[in-house]
Amino acid sequence: MLGVRLHSVGLVGAYSTKYETRSKKKSWELLREAVDGVLKSVDNGIDGKDIDFIIVSNFSDRFTGLVHTAPLVASWIRARNARGFRIESACAAGGAGLYLAYNLLRTGLARNVLVAGYEKMSMQPSGAEANEVLATAGTPDEILAGATFFSLYALIARNYLERYGATEEDLALVAVKNHENALRNPLAQYKKKITIEDVMKSPYVAPPLKLYDCSPLSDGAAAVILSSNPKKYTDTPVYIAGAGMAFDEPGVYARGDMAALKAAKEASGQALKSANLDVNKIDFFEVHDCFTIAEVIIYEMLGLAKRGEGYKLLRDQVTFFHGEKPVNPSGGLKAKGHPIGATGVGMACEAYWQLRGEAGERQVKDAETGLMENHGGSGGSSVVIVFTR
Repeated sequence: MLGVRLHSVGLVGAYSTKYETRSKKKSWELLREAVDGVLKSVDNGIDGKDIDFIIVSNFSDRFTGLVHTAPLVASWIRARNARGFRIESACAAGGAGLYLAYNLLRTGLARNVLVAGYEKMSMQPSGAEANEVLATAGTPDEILAGATFFSLYALIARNYLERYGATEEDLALVAVKNHENALRNPLAQYKKKITIEDVMKSPYVAPPLKLYDCSPLSDGAAAVILSSNPKKYTDTPVYIAGAGMAFDEPGVYARGDMAALKAAKEASGQALKSANLDVNKIDFFEVHDCFTIAEVIIYEMLGLAKRGEGYKLLRDQVTFFHGEKPVNPSGGLKAKGHPIGATGVGMACEAYWQLRGEAGERQVKDAETGLMENHGGSGGSSVVIVFTR
C-alpha cells in the first residue's frame, strides 16, 4: 500500500430478510427485498446514484437461477454509473464480498459499495440434490469419491474428539447455545429450544455428527452499504477496523492437521493485527458454525482457547449469551440459518446492529467491538473482519 492514501471504512446501512426453510418468494425477490431494505436503512438517506460499486455474493446459480446479478441490482436502484460483479467463495461468498468492498473503499477505488448476498437453497427439489450442488465446493478427488460436507466435517470431528478428549455432548452444547440465542432473533429460521438430550437422540448423519449438529438448508438475503465517508450518511457508523482473508488446502485429506481450520487462524491474525487489537478485547463474535465442530475449532483458531481446549469454553459457558465472550448471539448458522451467499453479509448486519445497540433482546451488553469469521467449503478459505463503534 506504499504511496496509497488509506480511507476509513464504515457500514452505514444493513438489512436482512428473515431466513426460512422454504420461502414463497423467488430468489430475485429475496435479493430485491434486501437491496431495497438496505437503501431505506441509511439514517441520512442515500440514493442509488451514490452507489458506485455493487457486489452480489452467492454460492451457485443452481440455488438462485440467476447470474449477471450486479447489473440487475444497478438497474433496480438506478445506479447507472456503478460497476461491480457477482462473487463466490463457496460458503465464504458473503465474507469475500465484504473483504473486496473494504479494500476497494480504503484504497479510494470506490466511494460507496453495496454488498448483497442471497441464496434460495429450496430451489433444489430435495436435500440430496442440494447436497450434490454443495459438494462442488470440494476438490475433484472429494467429488469423485462422493464426499459430502457431512462426511468431511465428520472426519474433522472424529479426529478432534479422538485427539483432545472432547465428547459428542460437548458438540451438542454448541447447538443448544445457538438455538437458545435464536429464540431472541426475529430473523432466525429456527425458533426452537433444544437440549443436549435432543441433540444426542437425533439421528446420525455422519458419525459423530448428528442431525442437530448440522446447519440447515436455508432461503434468505442480506445487504450492507459501506462507505469511505460514513459520517455523511449516519452519525453512528460501524467501522471496519481490520480484515483478513486466507486459504488452506481445499481438501481435508491434504492438510497436515485435519482437526484445524488454518485459513481461519491466518485470516484472524491478519484482521486483528491490522485492527491493532488482541482477540481478548473483542466483545462478541459471529462465527461459521456450519457444523458444531467448526465453532469449537474456530475458538482455538481465533485464540480464545488453547489448542485442543475449545470445548472447555462451552462447558464453562464462556461463549454463551451471558458469558464473558458471547459467540453467535444471532443464533449462528445452526439456528439463524445458512442461506450461503447471505451468510457472511448477515454476520456483518448482526455486527452493525449490535454495535449500534439495535439488536433488541439479543443485544450484547456494552458491545464496543465485534468479530466475524466466515469460511468456505470445509475450511479451504476464510474471511475475518473486526468491527468497532
